[in-house]
Amino acid sequence: MLTGTEEVVKDNHAAVFNDIPQQLKEIDRAKMNTAIRHSSKSYLALLDSAFFADRDPESFQQTSHSLYRPGEKFEINPNTLSRGGKYEVRFLKFNNTENIFETILEETVHRDDPLFTIQIPDEENVVYYIEQIAINKDHEVRKQEYHRLFVPYNELNARIELNKTTYSAGDTMTITLVELGTIPLEFRAGRTFEKWDGENWKLYKADKMESGQLISVQMDDFHYPEYTECRFEKGTYRIIEKLTEQDKISALFTVE
Repeated sequence: MLTGTEEVVKDNHAAVFNDIPQQLKEIDRAKMNTAIRHSSKSYLALLDSAFFADRDPESFQQTSHSLYRPGEKFEINPNTLSRGGKYEVRFLKFNNTENIFETILEETVHRDDPLFTIQIPDEENVVYYIEQIAINKDHEVRKQEYHRLFVPYNELNARIELNKTTYSAGDTMTITLVELGTIPLEFRAGRTFEKWDGENWKLYKADKMESGQLISVQMDDFHYPEYTECRFEKGTYRIIEKLTEQDKISALFTVE
């Protein structure tokens, strides 16, 4: 794994240096081995089983399934209630040791109350459920719903991989991002190509070039199902993926 400025390839006998790693950092095994699995069907089944231990699952509707950061807020708007109605709200935390939900807040929210806000506690790697029951003025239950709230470790990590290291005209370049942390990579800050000029890396707008080898570039990632026709002159390149404005990874390749 490249972690800094290292000589990585010879281009016309000149050293090519890449100061952007292919993998953002070493994998934090301690966190990854204990991280909540917010997209695992079996883990979600375990959570729902614990929540419905004393509830009728046929009576509830799952309304949201979202990731949060410590300190963020979950809001309930009582204006959606019928006149004279109320919400009975329970904020529950999952106990991973005993596989049960524990109530940490109960509140009644009336139709004429202001926006009701729950602030997420300052803790990572936690699962919360919110039970929200709508009751009308005649004390009849009109709707029962629950929300899943996941607060993962703030562990961003990923690796970028290419299907080949050398490309020719007519080839397809497949870019794969491998998630190695706990933060999903749905939203990223952008992708660019750079070309080595013998001394420095220079921005290279491959999709705007009118000459050079025609190569199809596709992202092997369901979040970015893009497929672009690009042209590359012969030489050494790197593709840079910006995970955030500060965090970047890259992969080297040559075009012949």
